[in-house]
Amino acid sequence: MSGERIAAMESVSMDMWPAFINATLESIPGAEEKIAFDKFHVAKYLGEAVDKVRREEHKALMAEGRDDLKG
Repeated sequence: MSGERIAAMESVSMDMWPAFINATLESIPGAEEKIAFDKFHVAKYLGEAVDKVRREEHKALMAEGRDDLKG
């Protein structure tokens, strides 16, 4: 791709794989402001984080003898 076309890019959509991020940062001027992560990966990582906290909270409550989070 020509330098002119690269400079004209307004945004770059990608998943959150570090190799994609690094390659984009190295090859596109102003890439920090042009990267847009796809919503599916954002939702996946958010769900994993919420689940991790839920498991930790459940474990702590069970250690106290509470079953508040049992379904």
